[in-house]
Amino acid sequence: MKITNLKLGQILVNSGVLTKEKLQQALEQQKSSKMRLGEILISNEYLTEMQIIRSLEQQLSIPYLDLTSITIDPTLSALLPEELARSTHAAPVKRESSVLTLAVEDPLDYNGINNIAIYTKLKINPVIAEREKIETKIRELYTTQKAFAAAKELSTKQEDAQAEAITSGSDQPIIRFVNNMIEQAVLMKASDIHIEPQEKTMRIRFRVDGHLILYMETRSELAPSVVSRIKFIGGMNIAEKRVPQDGRINYKINEKEIDMRISVLPCIFGEKVVIRITTALGFSLVKEDIGFLPENLVKFNKMLHNNHGIILLTGPTGSGKSTTLYTALKEIMRDDINIITAENPVEMILPNITQVEVNSRTGLTFAAVLRSILRQDPDVVMVGEIRDAETAQIACSAAITGHLVLSTLHTYDAPSSIIRLMDMGIEPFMVSAAMLGVIAQRLVRRLCPHCREAYPANAQELALLGLPKDAKQTLYHAKGCSYCSGRGYLGRTAIHEVMPLSPAIKACIINGSSQEEVRKVACTEGMTTLNENLQQIVRDGITSIEEMLEVSSMQF
Repeated sequence: MKITNLKLGQILVNSGVLTKEKLQQALEQQKSSKMRLGEILISNEYLTEMQIIRSLEQQLSIPYLDLTSITIDPTLSALLPEELARSTHAAPVKRESSVLTLAVEDPLDYNGINNIAIYTKLKINPVIAEREKIETKIRELYTTQKAFAAAKELSTKQEDAQAEAITSGSDQPIIRFVNNMIEQAVLMKASDIHIEPQEKTMRIRFRVDGHLILYMETRSELAPSVVSRIKFIGGMNIAEKRVPQDGRINYKINEKEIDMRISVLPCIFGEKVVIRITTALGFSLVKEDIGFLPENLVKFNKMLHNNHGIILLTGPTGSGKSTTLYTALKEIMRDDINIITAENPVEMILPNITQVEVNSRTGLTFAAVLRSILRQDPDVVMVGEIRDAETAQIACSAAITGHLVLSTLHTYDAPSSIIRLMDMGIEPFMVSAAMLGVIAQRLVRRLCPHCREAYPANAQELALLGLPKDAKQTLYHAKGCSYCSGRGYLGRTAIHEVMPLSPAIKACIINGSSQEEVRKVACTEGMTTLNENLQQIVRDGITSIEEMLEVSSMQF
């Protein structure tokens, strides 16, 4: 590392990426703000963060390190306090003997780097990294460390001593333990947290990309305190341990609101808690990001641009139906239309939309709510699920009388949804008149793009993909790296079966055709089946043949 008296602005001008005029403008702006020069240059779009990093790398001979490809040893958190790491925007990366590799945002902050050297009593080897990635690593490093520290501290105390801490606002071990567990789950983009009391242990697992992974296993004596704390912040009855309870938490992490639903179920060793994280960090309600094939997206858009009729989403629990529904609502949301939902429960709060939570215990059923909604002058109605004939009848009537209705149904595929409605007692002419279309959906894990490995498909795999046996097809399988925490998969995408109700399909309904006949007509008109969509994303390298077989065996 070269020690220099040059300031950041001079280095950037010397490297040719910034003009003196823009530097002067940024310096003038800095006088009236508390922002650092680099932040001003980036916010004004004079430079990108990477341009600044490359200039510093060249001028100071300090290498750039992409932190997303690095797994940091959790024990490094013991070398320096979190406050010092955050104040200097620095994350410990690796220790070799007396040398500590330190990722820094500003290598010109000699005082900060020197303070860390003094505190750790180690020689510092700085590398440059992006600020956001440094902050992410600091969160990951210290959240895990704090969770285990809180668990250890908690295990040394008796449950009676924790009773006051459950409802306390102070920084008690039980509060830190629960907070750190939730934060870690959100950082890992988990969809659910499972807290499971066993005979001698308490097991905590996170559901990531549809699969449960072990987060922590600790003493069973901690379970009552942890469950009581979660019940307290979720607005449930702490004293009641004999009946199931439901609650909700609205949590803030890094200025982002995280909405969570809680389910508590009594079991033989205590109470099991499942927390559904409905708004994880990075969550996006953009229809292009859901996974629609181009031709299916066109059909989806056409359905949404109708002002009356029913759009049904179908699929098993956990197939992403609610996400697609919310995305559709966000797509059609305007100031000149009235959108009202009936949900059980409300999974995500959407601004500027009236959302009603169904409660069958008080008589607030889907049918009762739907009848009331229709007296509220709605343009668009979203019904969380059509469960019975009464709700189906009201939904169809609403669609025919000029409302756009979106809802879900638990069926095998798109054609079977039509038959299911008629099984509920809805007349064929009513189904034909009310329906706009059906979308069947499943979720599939994505291969990690950083470590997936290519290989030529064999004859058996070509047959599974519907390809000729002499075709040349490159496929990919999962390997595992630091980006995906060794799982080989990173995130999920959806596959779809989009079936608009064409005149030919409506004729099938009126004539009492079977499910297979409806499917045959839909395929003749160009419907891509779930299996065909799955084959396509395997050929495109988005997922693996192993994932295809697993999803097919469970779903189709």
